[in-house]
Amino acid sequence: MNEIETQKNINRFLEALSKISKIIASMESYIGDITLSKFDLIALECISNEPNLIMTKFAKSLGIGLSTATGIIDRLIKKKLTIRKRNHGDRRVVKISLTEKGEKTFLDFQKEKKKVIEKILRILSIKEQMDFILIIEKIVNTLSEGD
Repeated sequence: MNEIETQKNINRFLEALSKISKIIASMESYIGDITLSKFDLIALECISNEPNLIMTKFAKSLGIGLSTATGIIDRLIKKKLTIRKRNHGDRRVVKISLTEKGEKTFLDFQKEKKKVIEKILRILSIKEQMDFILIIEKIVNTLSEGD
């Protein structure tokens, strides 16, 4: 491939990436009964994966400081999506869980995200879907190698 074609492909890629970034950004926020930020949704997913999660582990899994994690949880508590429980044996240990409303909100968000992904995959043949996912995984693995 010559240099001109490479430059054209780079420009096409950047344009497509810009458009898909906007779609992904819209998937990373959820407006149902309440407005949730990207971090709120990531937090709900993290807590959903491990009920009674300890705050320090929560902060570590998100790669943020404890004070930032506390702020996120405080917001989610105000929205009645999470609860905070203290360990009776050691009051320094704080566990967080989703409320029933939090679980429903997270599941609703997951359903909406799944609809978007299904819409994307529906336009592709099974082989194209497999190739598409393989390419995304390859890109992610290559970009993650420096982490």
